[in-house]
Amino acid sequence: MPQERSRYTSLGGVVVSTALIAGTSMLGALTLISQVSLLYLVPMAVVWGLIIANVDRFLITSLHGDNDGWSRWGNVLIRLALAVVIGVFIAEPLTLKIFQERLDRQIMEQRADEISLVESRYMQCNPAEGPTPPNVDCTEYHLSLGDTTFAVEGNLAQRKSDLKTAEDQLAEDIRRREDLEGSRERECSGVKVANRTTGLAGNGPQCKVRTHDLNTFLANHDIPKQRANVAALKKEVGSLAADLKGVQAERTATLDRKIDEKVEATKQAYADIGLLDRWEALGTVAGQSGMVNFAHWLLRVIFVLLDCMPIISKMLNGKTEYDRLLTQELRAGSACHEAELNFTTRQTTGDYEIRLREEDRRLKAERGRIDRNQRVDEASRDDEIDRLARTFMTSMPERR
Repeated sequence: MPQERSRYTSLGGVVVSTALIAGTSMLGALTLISQVSLLYLVPMAVVWGLIIANVDRFLITSLHGDNDGWSRWGNVLIRLALAVVIGVFIAEPLTLKIFQERLDRQIMEQRADEISLVESRYMQCNPAEGPTPPNVDCTEYHLSLGDTTFAVEGNLAQRKSDLKTAEDQLAEDIRRREDLEGSRERECSGVKVANRTTGLAGNGPQCKVRTHDLNTFLANHDIPKQRANVAALKKEVGSLAADLKGVQAERTATLDRKIDEKVEATKQAYADIGLLDRWEALGTVAGQSGMVNFAHWLLRVIFVLLDCMPIISKMLNGKTEYDRLLTQELRAGSACHEAELNFTTRQTTGDYEIRLREEDRRLKAERGRIDRNQRVDEASRDDEIDRLARTFMTSMPERR
């Protein structure tokens, strides 16, 4: 109707506006997740806008008519719920695009902290010296270096232990030799020590015993050889210590290189920022900033209301003359269709009834023809029998 044209033109404008915003939102989302040229992204955004326009068009046209009662309100609630979902789906990509710079900064800060944590964990779980800290979970952070540091350290520790044992033995033998030499000197020189020497000078029995004890000890304990062995062990320990420093330096360089490789691999994994990353960061930023949270919900409410506006406008306007005329037209169309269906059904059944009657008449005529032919055949057989009988009877006297 011309009187309703402005109202439905306005509704069409709302639908077109929603479709344009939906296409823009999709274009923004595509630019967030893809770096290809806009020439490839714009057609996809246009298709999405057309889909939203078609859905909104269906939502509006499905409410035409003058239906009343819970059926109408049930349809309204279902369509409003669908409009809310579409509105939220449109609002989120636009929100991510609007706050893209803030979200990217938040993501980069989080990823920098995670990269630092990864580097620190690798360094803790692969120390240059000493054991791994017991309170650190290193399940996925151990590096296989394939070095010989532990072998050199073990050899050095063994040689140090041998050196300590040799030095202790040498010191004990030197002390024992000095004690024996002092005891002999005091005995042979006549120095009186209570309960230890006789106090008689000269090469007496006790002097000879002390001299024999000293010679026996020196024969069983080669102190010069022990000193040479200690010197050799010290030299070997020094050489192993130098080797250990070189191996540790090489191990440290290898460890630093592998840790740098792991950290670089983590950085490469975090190089791209996806749509879900920004979505998660939006929740974090919204939780940290009341203004961002307010703007986020404001955009959601605006787009939800915008997508619901055609249905809300339709319900606020109530039933129009167009709805009543449309209902009448639908009812008239239904009645005409029913009448046409009845006519077609009756016409088809009438044709079949006529054909059935014609078939009955044909069958009756065919049965009559068959009966006549049968009677003719029976009459012919009777005549033949009579003829044969007469012939037989006439021939009987001649035989007699």
